[in-house]
Amino acid sequence: MAALHPYFREQQLVLRNRITGAWRRWPETLFHAIAWTVLAGVAVWALRRLDGDRIGLALRFVAEQPLPAGLGFAMLGFMLIRSHTLSLAQELRHGWWGAMPVAASTTRRSLLLTSLLFTTLANLAGAGVLLGIAAVSRKSQHWLPVLLLTHTVGLWLGAALGHASARRTHARPPRPRERDHSSAPVVPMPGQHAAGLRHFPEWQRRDALRRWRSGGRVWQLGAFALLIPGNEGLLSLAGLILLGISLIWYGLALRASEDVIVRSTALFAALPLPFPRLAHASVRYPFAAWLCAAALGGAGMGMQGATIPVAIGYGLVLGAASALALALTLRYRNRPRTARVRVVAEILLVISLAQVIGVFAVLAIPALIVRHYQVARSLR
Repeated sequence: MAALHPYFREQQLVLRNRITGAWRRWPETLFHAIAWTVLAGVAVWALRRLDGDRIGLALRFVAEQPLPAGLGFAMLGFMLIRSHTLSLAQELRHGWWGAMPVAASTTRRSLLLTSLLFTTLANLAGAGVLLGIAAVSRKSQHWLPVLLLTHTVGLWLGAALGHASARRTHARPPRPRERDHSSAPVVPMPGQHAAGLRHFPEWQRRDALRRWRSGGRVWQLGAFALLIPGNEGLLSLAGLILLGISLIWYGLALRASEDVIVRSTALFAALPLPFPRLAHASVRYPFAAWLCAAALGGAGMGMQGATIPVAIGYGLVLGAASALALALTLRYRNRPRTARVRVVAEILLVISLAQVIGVFAVLAIPALIVRHYQVARSLR
């Protein structure tokens, strides 16, 4: 570890402390283990019911054109590694370790190692997906070797370019603030100011706008663009684009709102702020964003031929999942990663219950939200 940045020693200690904490909070750890076991079961169940031959036919068509597929994988590797390397480089320069006398060669070596590890994990994940599809396809020999090679070569080439681009961007002097992107909203939204915390919803909105205008979720937009079929009608294609972009934007807005809640915990720690006022202020902007995303997504589904009940159901499911995520963020505002893991685990739990008791499983969502809110209200 002497040849690497001391940041990695810090992360090793953090990991050890998290394992110790998980052992001490064994009921919560047991719940997470059960949830991930359920996730594995749902994944196996879904994999067995996939039409592997149909997916294999589409992948065979992709394998017949390795150059566009390789460019797509290279773009994915470029965006993933560039974003990860740039974030880590900024953390090492401007974070807690910024004032430490660490040699520049040590930092470069550490950044290169993390890029190699991250690319290896991404390569293994992509290969695992392809092998999983091949397991349910009867003629995978026609496309699997070509796609595995294309995926590996494209991903590593894109990752190398992404790492070099991140290093070059990080080496540049910082731009003046007046040339940076703006977080000022284009359209004012009246009624967003909560009593006592007038600027909290505006803080969430500006943070979401800053992330969106600075290229946040661009990799999701790129991946979505690669998945758009070319044989769709004009109206259906417009509806699909509207649905996808609105959902990606809403995911960014919700994550920004959750991060603001987490950051405000330390900012308001010394204030005699009642929890209901904090909770009321923190959900105003996510609620407005959900209304926009549900309306745009419902319109997009209608343009693709979906019925009105289906579009309404989409909005309700999106709102229920968002309310659960916000309730968990308020409960675990000092441990945001735990909140994100529990969101996935509890949604999968509801899906598993739906396989047993049908639509009555949706009643578990408001019960979970109320429970998390009550626990969050009791915290200090």
